[in-house]
Amino acid sequence: MKLFSYVSKEEILKILMDLVAIESHRENEQKEEKVAQYIHQKLKEEGIATKLDYVEPKRPNVYGFLGEEGDVAELMFNGHIDTIPGFQMDYEPFQPFVKDGIIYGRGTADMKGGIAAYIAALLAAKRSGFQAKKTVMFAGVTGEEERSNGTEHLIKTGKRAKYVVIAEPTSLQPCIAHKGMEWIEVKFIGRATHGSRPHDGINAVYAGAQFCSKVERVLQNEIERRTFPMLGTGTINVGSIAGGTDPNIVPDECIISMDRRWLPSETLEMIHGEIEEIAKEVAQAYQCKYQFRAMRELTAAMINAPYALAKEDEWAHCVCDASEEVLNCRKEVGAFPAWSDAGILGVHTDAKCVILGPGNITQAHANDEFCELKEVYQAAEIYLNLIGKICG
Repeated sequence: MKLFSYVSKEEILKILMDLVAIESHRENEQKEEKVAQYIHQKLKEEGIATKLDYVEPKRPNVYGFLGEEGDVAELMFNGHIDTIPGFQMDYEPFQPFVKDGIIYGRGTADMKGGIAAYIAALLAAKRSGFQAKKTVMFAGVTGEEERSNGTEHLIKTGKRAKYVVIAEPTSLQPCIAHKGMEWIEVKFIGRATHGSRPHDGINAVYAGAQFCSKVERVLQNEIERRTFPMLGTGTINVGSIAGGTDPNIVPDECIISMDRRWLPSETLEMIHGEIEEIAKEVAQAYQCKYQFRAMRELTAAMINAPYALAKEDEWAHCVCDASEEVLNCRKEVGAFPAWSDAGILGVHTDAKCVILGPGNITQAHANDEFCELKEVYQAAEIYLNLIGKICG
């Protein structure tokens, strides 16, 4: 199948412009509902089996099927249909425009460029008369930019696939690994007193400062001694610290929040234990109390776990072959620098995931977010190639 025999570049661009123009973020009153309805209608008009599946009010996943419609697919194209809000972008975020072969707007790279390429591949396959011997499923999911509720809903409702593509922006490099993400909060609880008599109280900010120092001087070095193929080392970052109410009061509380990126060779118990051990030592030294918690209200309920697929896996080779046939050069597998829903699908199901999409990760969430149109078109060709290879 030749993509452009059935779908023009102008049609793909129109789809992408439409997707970007529809706001679909947490601050939008309609959430992802309108963009899901747009995709649903586009597939329906082509005679592609499709349905909306509401995860929460105004937040539906949208599915499309080639071959037999059902919960089990051979190949899934998974992608989030939400973006982050426009914030302070350099231009109107939801009025996309094209200049010199580049499309600008919120979500062009992360990841409506990939969603448009998915849709184009499905349209081309349908229009060509392709008869899928095994099911192809498109899953446009909600809430990845928040807690990945959409992909968690897939799993909880029994949706499964043997092979998965996730169209996060990788500049079309097949990526087969990424780190996990865990947000952790440590609170030190001291005793308040008048600032003129500090020795009568317990200064929780001093305890917090000592904790941060030990994280930087001791724990960070320990973390950086461990490595994993392609991913290198894990990281820890103290992102915020808050404590005290007034200069003349000894602060009785200090809250430290951290971002911990962890490797497939590490465990949650391990990374929690290392941080809590430091908190315990500091609390004992300052004769104060501490509280430790994972910030579950801000992360995926099923855990933002790391993911890794073996370089030698047949699915990794298949995606590399499919992309080489389009790009006329071979891009070797690599690691994705951010997190993706592969950390849920690849951990909680038997799915083999490869992350591959148009756009550069440096543009995701950027004030000048953009995506090269050439990559969107090439992504659509790669996805169509995979449909033929896996389900033909």
